[in-house]
Amino acid sequence: MAKIVGASKVTVRYQVTIPEDVRKFMKVKVGQTLVFAEEDGKIVIKSEM
Repeated sequence: MAKIVGASKVTVRYQVTIPEDVRKFMKVKVGQTLVFAEEDGKIVIKSEM
């Protein structure tokens, strides 16, 4: 079973905020592009550094 590390609501413009713990874990920086990939029927977020 997957460990939940954060949650975020979708806005009316379909935007979400990346939770702080996730930003720190992924070392996300302002202006960085994140990639959404399908793996085994699940969507995963990857950082392109």
